[in-house]
Amino acid sequence: MREKHKILIVDDEDHFRTALRRFLEKTHIVLEADNGASGLKLAETEEPDLVLLDIGLPDASGLDLLPRFKEIRPSPVVVMITAYDRVKDVVMAIKQGAFDYMVKPVDLDEFEVMIQKALEHAGLKNEVTRLRQEVERLQGVGQLIGKDQSFLEAQMLAIKSAQSRDAGVLIQGETGAGKELFARLIHTKSPRAQYPFVALNCAAFSTEIIESELFGYERGAFTGAKLEGKPGLLEVADGGTLFLDEIVDLNHEIQAKLLRVMEEKEFFPLGGTRKKKVDIRIVSACNRDLWHVAEDGGFRKDLYFRLATIKINLPALRQRREDIMPLARVFMEEFNDKYGKRFRGVNPKAEQLLLSRSWPGNVRELRNSIERVVLLENDDMILARHLHFLDHDQLDKSQSRPEKFDIVLPDGGVAFDEIEKQVILQAREKCGANKSKMARFLRLPRHVLLYRLKKFGIELEVK
Repeated sequence: MREKHKILIVDDEDHFRTALRRFLEKTHIVLEADNGASGLKLAETEEPDLVLLDIGLPDASGLDLLPRFKEIRPSPVVVMITAYDRVKDVVMAIKQGAFDYMVKPVDLDEFEVMIQKALEHAGLKNEVTRLRQEVERLQGVGQLIGKDQSFLEAQMLAIKSAQSRDAGVLIQGETGAGKELFARLIHTKSPRAQYPFVALNCAAFSTEIIESELFGYERGAFTGAKLEGKPGLLEVADGGTLFLDEIVDLNHEIQAKLLRVMEEKEFFPLGGTRKKKVDIRIVSACNRDLWHVAEDGGFRKDLYFRLATIKINLPALRQRREDIMPLARVFMEEFNDKYGKRFRGVNPKAEQLLLSRSWPGNVRELRNSIERVVLLENDDMILARHLHFLDHDQLDKSQSRPEKFDIVLPDGGVAFDEIEKQVILQAREKCGANKSKMARFLRLPRHVLLYRLKKFGIELEVK
């Protein structure tokens, strides 16, 4: 037998509440309040699925109370009630997260349909909550959604690694796979949780900026420096966790300094003459296999071993397709709340599109796609036509592939270094000896390209 829904009526008119209760109590549990204060108290203790909230209450406006009802956890679905059709108030209520509204006197046929839709929406919210709770039961994680075995194993490894205060953790996975979420999970579950979590994307800034951001600087350290100097992220994160995303993009000089920090727990700010002590844990991330880069000379092996005491590999979203729809529903509900929308689900054709896409941008791309639909569309279901902006060339492909080209090898064999050198020489011809352009063309970090240019003795003009 299906469990009855709880419906809370908050209205100061006794006869109106009585009429609604008689209509609803045959199939639902009905609670009543004649003012806002008692309504809020009932909502907190009874956890109703649906609140019917009058805009004009004796002790407060329903519009002012709406955000407070939405803050209650679990959050109920709210339908506003007004004695006359005031468009401005209704629009305001919808923007603040109300599911719908009704005007007195109530048409019972329309009222029944609206209640059904509102409770279906509440059921979706409960399903999302259930999914979250199930994930928490399986892996002790509140924000990471997924049942795929490799994903669960990665989370278990993250939670176990959090027990150490100092062991370096390297998280590897494609862009958008959730590396920073895993880093935050490790920090939250670690003995350092009460101290700061500080993140830096090493690919987002030049070498000079990265160095000043990490180590900070003293007064007058360089032209343009703040007069009072600036503490670096190493100092800001003292006691906590420093997360270095895309660490492969650090140049060798900064890699050497970072290694010294990990070994000696101290560093010099730029322009400084006194060492600063620091007690931090470093969690790093990379969208490639960092060991392969290190073997190729693009990353220090001694630093790699410090960073990768524990290595966690995250699966791409296309490798855990069973998680696509649970994630999509969670994101849909998140953006329903954010934008005051009322999407109740995904229709079969749209679901087929979501499941068949390769998602090269992984969970981040899926989240952004659902946000776009919820923000721009006004239906109650996500439809296939809402997803027209997705690149349908990505359907049924594991990932986007570069333009095909052939390499003809001589029968007698050839040294791999010679092939690599020829590729770089051809890239120079196409890019006009511009190092930055060459690095982008070859999909290499700039410092890795510079290393290989020096290795093969290839001269370029400075650009």
